[in-house]
Amino acid sequence: MIIFFLLSVFYIDADIFETDEGKDYEILLKDLEILRNNPITLNSASFEELIRIPYLSMTDCLKIIDYREQSGYFGSVRDLLNIPGFDRFRLEQIKPFITVKSKPFKVDKLTTRLRAKTEIPKQPGSVEYFTKSQCIFDGYNVYFINERDPYESSLFDYWASGIIYKDGHRTFAFGKYNLDIGSGVALSPLGSFFNAADFRILIKERGILPYTSVLENSGFFGAALSDSLFMNFTFFYSNQNLDGRIDSSGYGRSFEVSGEHTDSASLERKDRINEEIIGYDLQYRFSDLLVANRTYLCSYNPTFVCSDSMIKFYGETFWITSVGVKYYSDALVLFSEVARTYKDRVGGLFGCTGFIPHFDIKLAGKYFPAGFYSPKGVEARNNYYGGILDITNHCKYFNLGVALTLDSKLDEDTVKYGLRVKVEKSLGMLHAKFQVRCRYTSQAIDLSSSRVFMRLKPIKHLFFDLRLEEKYVFEPDTIEKGIFGGFEMGIEIGKMRLRARYGMFKTDSYASRLFVYETDLPGIITNRMLYYQGNCGFLYLSFKPIDFLKLTGKYSTIKRDTLRQQQIGAQLDFRL
Repeated sequence: MIIFFLLSVFYIDADIFETDEGKDYEILLKDLEILRNNPITLNSASFEELIRIPYLSMTDCLKIIDYREQSGYFGSVRDLLNIPGFDRFRLEQIKPFITVKSKPFKVDKLTTRLRAKTEIPKQPGSVEYFTKSQCIFDGYNVYFINERDPYESSLFDYWASGIIYKDGHRTFAFGKYNLDIGSGVALSPLGSFFNAADFRILIKERGILPYTSVLENSGFFGAALSDSLFMNFTFFYSNQNLDGRIDSSGYGRSFEVSGEHTDSASLERKDRINEEIIGYDLQYRFSDLLVANRTYLCSYNPTFVCSDSMIKFYGETFWITSVGVKYYSDALVLFSEVARTYKDRVGGLFGCTGFIPHFDIKLAGKYFPAGFYSPKGVEARNNYYGGILDITNHCKYFNLGVALTLDSKLDEDTVKYGLRVKVEKSLGMLHAKFQVRCRYTSQAIDLSSSRVFMRLKPIKHLFFDLRLEEKYVFEPDTIEKGIFGGFEMGIEIGKMRLRARYGMFKTDSYASRLFVYETDLPGIITNRMLYYQGNCGFLYLSFKPIDFLKLTGKYSTIKRDTLRQQQIGAQLDFRL
């Protein structure tokens, strides 16, 4: 997804990207690339600008602004260490994305990315290709991507292109584009609110964006316009065909998310369902209060039905409307979005985040009735409610965080309660984290796990990581266990970066599988799923021989019982 140099290999953090499911982080990764080339100025940055840095929580951003107002301008980025909750490790994470002096904004005029991956030994049709080109000139942004997944017949199995024109506050898009508007209930840039990055819903709204993701059944295709008069407004229209399953009666049953067409069944589902959307977003700000309304009409052809009935669900034309509110104060941010969708189903979310002396607090909740559906936001098959209360204490000895979560009827007719406790401490060249997680149902404990992470950084450009993790899944008649241990190192020498890992794992069953984040080629986020017994590892190398060219390669291997899988990938990034 992003052009030339994605992230410094040292500062990407598993706490953000490691989850128990695959997610599309294209927008987040693009922001990090832009921030790397155009760091945020601490002495003038607004809350909305600071929150774009994923290693900063909403509370961290409030503290930075409060410190700036109380103590004056930052003389150095190291002044952040005077703020409770900031230590050397946190500073190293965010240092590539911040500065204390304003710098001219740099825009790449021409960027090209070429990527190829294949199995070892090479199997017929196993090669995966990806290309992206982007050209920016005189306010125009022209972009094109194409991808071929393994075993697909055509190099252009998936392709997308578009053009965006910006003139001051006015933006116009034609072709394939994306929208980053609101908190994600009615519209989510990630395709589904439930697949968004936890409760980080109060992010800067970027408006109309290029769609350069390889998530094939998302985004918009058509035209969009945004501008500002006495209020900010966006109008958009989309008409596209999506992969989906149609039953013998001619009704739509489900969408295909992956976009992989590797056999006759998946090819039969390609571009089967037409989606048409037309709508608007209006936003008005009164000092510290932002009020927004977004509404759109949507239809599918053929008609969709529920998974358990023949009643028309949302296939015929229907409309969605939502109201969002955000309030900013010196030490608190309040946010909410409530939406009405098909058959007058009403749902939404609310929350607040802020700080008091020695404590950071985050509270958020959401409720969606069964049948609540918005094409680019939420889909609730059952009545769903959930929430989180996250409290972190900062002292000179360590940071202690406690999070309580509640989720109802996710996979079955039950309520699950979660408890997470995290202790974090930096001492000289050593940074350590310890985390314990427990999950309960209304009857008994459902899952428990613990994780130990230690990073040793003896010199500036060298680090060593040690990670240990265990997981217990409580079944009616047995306890399934999974365990992982891994060692990793990284080094930076001039314009070369090297990272390597070796780990071993053992699980009693697929139910006790583990998810471990690992560095991948720039623009890709990989959560390695580990189950059964074996070992895994990777070797990552990037080299920048000249300023406008970067070469990246990665070799990865995983052995499960007697089966070993190996993959090699290479990527070229060119920019002017």
